[in-house]
Amino acid sequence: MSYAEKRRHPRLAIYSAALAVCNGEGFLSDVRDLSQGGACIARPKNWPADAPAQCRVFFIFDQETVIGLDARIARNGAEDIGLEFAPGQEQRVESLLYESRFIDKDTV
Repeated sequence: MSYAEKRRHPRLAIYSAALAVCNGEGFLSDVRDLSQGGACIARPKNWPADAPAQCRVFFIFDQETVIGLDARIARNGAEDIGLEFAPGQEQRVESLLYESRFIDKDTV
């Protein structure tokens, strides 16, 4: 069984901007993929080695569509960061997945 097959939620490859806010510091990044349970973002260049376990991530689709979610850092990789959305935000996650359908998939 491959790694992707072990995931609870299927991943949707997209490209959009993201801003991770941890301990009052902002880190601009881009989204690699999304799922109902979390997201993968590119590791920001100035990402701290001792990053906190929790953050708030703002997914930026355009000037009018920004969706913020609380997340746990599930994986702190060399090139990307795996985020697990905190429970109790199901409606916001649904909004995020809905908005991601309108992104031009040809840029991924």
